[in-house]
Amino acid sequence: MEDHSNRNDPLILTILKDWILPFLLPAKVPNIGIVLFSTFGLSYLVQQAWINLAPERLFYEKTSLIGYSMITLFRLLILLLIYVLITEHYKIKEHHTWGRNPGLGVFFMSFLAGVPAMMLSVSVHNLFIYLELRMENPIPSQLFYYVTTEESIWSILLLLVIGLLLPVLIEELFFRGLVYSVLPDKWWIRIPLPAIISTLFAMNRLEFLSFLIIALIASTVRYCTDSTLCSILTRISLFCINVFLSRVLPTQDPSMVQNALDYSRTTLYASIIGLVLGLVMIIVLLRQFIYVRYRLKNEDASCNSEEGKPLAIPLRDQFHVDFFLGVALLFLCWVTI
Repeated sequence: MEDHSNRNDPLILTILKDWILPFLLPAKVPNIGIVLFSTFGLSYLVQQAWINLAPERLFYEKTSLIGYSMITLFRLLILLLIYVLITEHYKIKEHHTWGRNPGLGVFFMSFLAGVPAMMLSVSVHNLFIYLELRMENPIPSQLFYYVTTEESIWSILLLLVIGLLLPVLIEELFFRGLVYSVLPDKWWIRIPLPAIISTLFAMNRLEFLSFLIIALIASTVRYCTDSTLCSILTRISLFCINVFLSRVLPTQDPSMVQNALDYSRTTLYASIIGLVLGLVMIIVLLRQFIYVRYRLKNEDASCNSEEGKPLAIPLRDQFHVDFFLGVALLFLCWVTI
């Protein structure tokens, strides 16, 4: 009887029930739209509060290490809050966000991926600054940064916790965990999209290309190993290698150079060599990661494992009004920097 009555509904009423209302109402399943809307909606509020906050109301400078730590902590809490709310509301299981245990050898290989990630990101950062100076373009400004000369043990610990450990854990769990899990199980979606969203969330025009390279490598590691812990190891390795090789391939501080003539030729040549070596290394490692992905898929097919099954989210449920509102808020965050 219900099917018969539906067939007799007017065309406008049918379109309203089947297309317009489902588009305007939130989806009943987790999707990228609700993630974008909540992430960049809260991020915009925090960003505007930070920009409009009068410096005299603070007992520290916004560009101090304490100021940088405060705004970074607030932004990380946004990601953590959204992660908890969405996973609890939609009952997303841990193996969808955290992935699985691919084995000790894969963990070690993921740690090694931090070496080319460091070489590529630092080289691109240095070359970008050189090209901007060469073309006499102004260096892009940064919204969240710190300027400090403190070298006390407490400032170093604060920087390690706020600048490395918490961002790596929370960002990877969010972008390579939650965002990754709600996307269709296609490599051309699950690798670039979380990388682009995480890079845009950083709100750093100066480091955009560098952060995008790091995010793409982390997303590739996550996709091939089906483990968020592997992408976390890659980013931790990137930091460690950067510390050990800082004298061989230093990160160029844009405030230390005024024009292309001041740019150190040693840094320029080291960046070119680092870019080439990084590309060679990542190509070699990529072949091994593809083999790991192939092996895991064969194991899933033979064992019918639940760990290897992605969330069954239709593509139509990804595009609701919250998706377009999220994109609009993302654009608003960037134009108001």
